Amino acid sequence: MRRIPYEKYLDKVRGCFAGKAAVGTMGAPYEGVKMRMELEYRREMTDAMLPNDDLDLQVLWLDVVNRYGAGFTSRQLLDRFCEYCDYSPGEYAVMRKNHDSGIYPPYSGSYRNDFYREGMGCPIRSEIWACLAPGEPGLAADYASRDGVLDHCGESVLAERFFAAAEAEAFFEDDIGVLITAGLSVIPEDCKFARLVKDVAGWCREYGDIETVRAFILDGYGHPDCTNMFQNMGITLAVLLLCGKDPIKTGLAALNCGFDTDCTCASAGALLGIVLGGEKFTEMTGIGGLRYVLSVRSDGHDDKTDGLAREIAELSLSMPHKETEICGAPDVKRTFVSSPEYTFSFDYDGEPCVFPGHVCRVTVTVKGNGPVRGVLRVVCPEPLTGGGEKELSGDRAASADFYITVAEDAEVFPEKNLLTAEFVTDGKKYADEFGVCCAGVWRVDGPFWRTEPAIAPKQLENGISYWNFMKPGRDEGESTDNVRDFHLDFARDTTSEYAGFDEMFEPFTPGYSDGRIKRYFYSTSDSFRLSDISRFYGPCTFYLARKIICDADREVYIQLGRTAPFELYLNGRLLSRRDDCDTFTSENVHVSGVKLLKGENRLLLRLTQINTDSKWSLVFSKGATCADHLIDLKTKKI
Repeated sequence: MRRIPYEKYLDKVRGCFAGKAAVGTMGAPYEGVKMRMELEYRREMTDAMLPNDDLDLQVLWLDVVNRYGAGFTSRQLLDRFCEYCDYSPGEYAVMRKNHDSGIYPPYSGSYRNDFYREGMGCPIRSEIWACLAPGEPGLAADYASRDGVLDHCGESVLAERFFAAAEAEAFFEDDIGVLITAGLSVIPEDCKFARLVKDVAGWCREYGDIETVRAFILDGYGHPDCTNMFQNMGITLAVLLLCGKDPIKTGLAALNCGFDTDCTCASAGALLGIVLGGEKFTEMTGIGGLRYVLSVRSDGHDDKTDGLAREIAELSLSMPHKETEICGAPDVKRTFVSSPEYTFSFDYDGEPCVFPGHVCRVTVTVKGNGPVRGVLRVVCPEPLTGGGEKELSGDRAASADFYITVAEDAEVFPEKNLLTAEFVTDGKKYADEFGVCCAGVWRVDGPFWRTEPAIAPKQLENGISYWNFMKPGRDEGESTDNVRDFHLDFARDTTSEYAGFDEMFEPFTPGYSDGRIKRYFYSTSDSFRLSDISRFYGPCTFYLARKIICDADREVYIQLGRTAPFELYLNGRLLSRRDDCDTFTSENVHVSGVKLLKGENRLLLRLTQINTDSKWSLVFSKGATCADHLIDLKTKKI
């Protein structure tokens, strides 16, 4: 059993959040700068904290743990976020969208989240878990996992586990190498994040300067998204290893490396704050009694980091500690809300999404404080099918599988579908809701292309060779290039003169049995590749069309991700187009002033593939920046 005096423990918690707030504020104004900077420290960089989600969400998590204690659940954290946080950037928008669709952790962090799943959103929330489990890396990592899966999956969750464990160990150890070892002990040794940690440590030993190490980090782990976790956590580790436990020097080094600077600075500052303790941190930096500000709604907290630290420390006294004893602590008695008599959980086999001919298996588990015996009923809204009743019997938990799908003759597909799970035992009914989405239904036409030179079939009648239509090159090599281009490459269809927009909504599909066959693509997520739609290989154009049903006239926004040229039409009006290629994000293009009409709206995407594959995504949102996604629209089959 490790022992730590309460006053020393409290001082380290104070240091943690002073470092989080002050050093994070140093980096906040420069968030997203990708270049190396050469800024010098000025006292005003840390005088007044700027709002930051790094701390916002941890205060919300404090509210949850204050209520439920160590038995808090991921879903309780997510419920708190959705009710008390009003902004939705990146992965936060995805987890809110999933939550409101009845898709809960861990699926809220993985479903529809292919671009942001390795973001910084959860590794920056590790400190509260370390402070609630001082000296217990495994316990801190367990708490962190419940948090990380809200909006991430895989490696980002491992990164939060790593930092929570390292910070928990920092209550007893001050050697950064020892803290890294503690962090590595709670993640798989062969995961990518573990390789990053080991690589950074090795580069720091071999080269000893941040500019060289930063270059290696970006070469090995760089990503176009400034909030991607790998490059930023690599920078955080490097400055911790190279800057000699000096908070200002460490924060400035992280800041000058660029990218997600508020997060890299804040995470480094928080860990050093634990190592040094609040008193030493103030002595070294001159920063003390820092007032923090929030962008979330959370009442009843002291507005200074020292007061926040005391709240967390006193809460920890009522939490279970298996390996650490906090000695000489005040007598704090905290009563937590008891867990309900029965709770539900929902596990999906694959994506929580259905379309005609595709089944989603959902395992519904009922957990109880004692034996679980009774009838489980699942009720589906139209057009979903697959509910029913199952007998349950188990010691403290029992499960049943339900096979949810959508009627083969369905014409309208709601994105959001909430199913009811009811457990009846001893004449009492317990219920919960969960979600299964309907896929987006696109009518597909294509591929289309044109050759260069453009030749109509009639021009080749009577034995005329296509050679007669080719533009001669200036030399033999250019002529050969022209022929090879004609043979091997399809020039993309660059015109918008395809048979006409309105014909996309008629029973017409060129090249498929004279229009008698309709092709459909069911998009189970917000993003898709053209290779998901067709095995055609090479430059071409596709037309994807769908009808969107809206319950009232509304002005909305569209966020569109892309790698290649496109045109986007709504009700015959061109909303947006790009003629170049781009690196995919889930929101390369933001379209404002989109007017959806009550009833049916005709949406058309003209997608141009330049190379062998291309990627796209499309969501409707309430605003252009940090806004919630819309989930109450329906698709009608064309």
